[in-house]
Amino acid sequence: MGAGIGNWTRAVCVAALVMALAGCGFSNAAADLSAPDVPVVADVPDVPVATDVADTGTDPGAAGDGRIGGVGELSTDATQRPYTTHVTWQGDTASAATIQWQTQANAADTYKPRILFAREDEIVRNGDEIRLPFDAAHVAEGAGFTYETFDDSGTVVDIVQWGVDLSGLVPSTTYYYRAGTWGAYDEATGTLTSPDLSPVLSFRTGRAKGERLPFTFISAGDSRADDGKIAANANRLAAIPADFWLFSGDMTEVGTQAEWWYWFDAMRPILVGKVLMPVQGNHETFADLYYNQFALPGEAGLPQAYKEHGWSFTTGNLHVVGLDSNTDDTVNSQAEWLDSDLSATDADPDIDWTIVMFHHPVYSSAGAHGSTLRVQNVWLPIFEKHHVDLTLTGHDHDYERSKPVRGKQVVAAGQGIVHVVAGSFFAPPYSNGSDWWTELSVNGETGNYCEWKVDGKSMTVTVHSGDGTQILDTFTLTK
Repeated sequence: MGAGIGNWTRAVCVAALVMALAGCGFSNAAADLSAPDVPVVADVPDVPVATDVADTGTDPGAAGDGRIGGVGELSTDATQRPYTTHVTWQGDTASAATIQWQTQANAADTYKPRILFAREDEIVRNGDEIRLPFDAAHVAEGAGFTYETFDDSGTVVDIVQWGVDLSGLVPSTTYYYRAGTWGAYDEATGTLTSPDLSPVLSFRTGRAKGERLPFTFISAGDSRADDGKIAANANRLAAIPADFWLFSGDMTEVGTQAEWWYWFDAMRPILVGKVLMPVQGNHETFADLYYNQFALPGEAGLPQAYKEHGWSFTTGNLHVVGLDSNTDDTVNSQAEWLDSDLSATDADPDIDWTIVMFHHPVYSSAGAHGSTLRVQNVWLPIFEKHHVDLTLTGHDHDYERSKPVRGKQVVAAGQGIVHVVAGSFFAPPYSNGSDWWTELSVNGETGNYCEWKVDGKSMTVTVHSGDGTQILDTFTLTK
């Protein structure tokens, strides 16, 4: 169970945002981000993900004795404390994962990013304490890159994004881990020197390819300048027994680093326990900053400029494709790779379901934006050619499900694609509408997110209001 340096590693990136930030007028009430050396989540420890493990904050005596048990963070140097900790997939979902976090740049020269990790059956529990085994098989090292950006006061800040690739993992298995760094391990005392580690967090590996046992995942989109509703609902959402999350873009208002800190802080209970795979929305205006936050698959068939703009993964009998639908150029540049990816998927007997996620809807009757012609003209024929089951989008802040559509007309169940717009994860609501393709349409006042249950050749989708008190829609697709 070693680690390699995957596609997430980047060259130094400088984002020249001063004029843009001066004009955007963004502010949020989450925290004071004016101090360039104290990012918003640097002084807030991650919440342990396991629902049966109490959040003890910082381990008693952690700064002094380096004890690796407990569940809280181990911190000896505030400039090296991990924040924005999250997990993505870049390769085989069943056997690999990438864990990322940030620190302040003044730690970059001496910092060695490491993960201490173990399967659920390898940990030792003693009350609130979770002890991870410490040996070569349970330690992985990674690398990092530095980029310059600006906080919301216009002050230049240096950010270091760290990542560690885990490989050789067991499918359908919960792994516990601490992310960060340390000096040396004293086997006699079971302590670390100079530890700066996250709390004990966890994630679940994907299903073995072709496995048809039931599993659940969650999708959401369009949080934008959330006013605290994500944080108010995050613990409840994190408790849903889902294997992973999808996010269809517009996490931020304009995509400044300050907004990203706020989003990661609000989403933390979800991110510290679930793999999350996103796509870029139109409000991720500063694309470099968006791609700096997430380690995504670097698909070989895409042009170099769009290596992480399109991606795909398979878990069990489900294939998911993520795309960047923001411009004519991004849509056209991904078309050849998309055709190749879906062609292989269509011919694979292990895959029963194919979902394609992007931001701008194929069909939408909402008044704010509506349908997207570039997607209809370029991608839709590829989707239909390769028997895609469902598209998942946002952009319009409402909920809409289409009838099965093929060739721009309604067809029988199972003969066309169902197009879902679910773009109101606490973003400002839009009014809904209805058109020839509409099966169900709900305005955005309630907010929404989708819970997907895949069970062999049946897939049931339940659409919840943002606060989880209402069911807005439920439908089942069968093969």
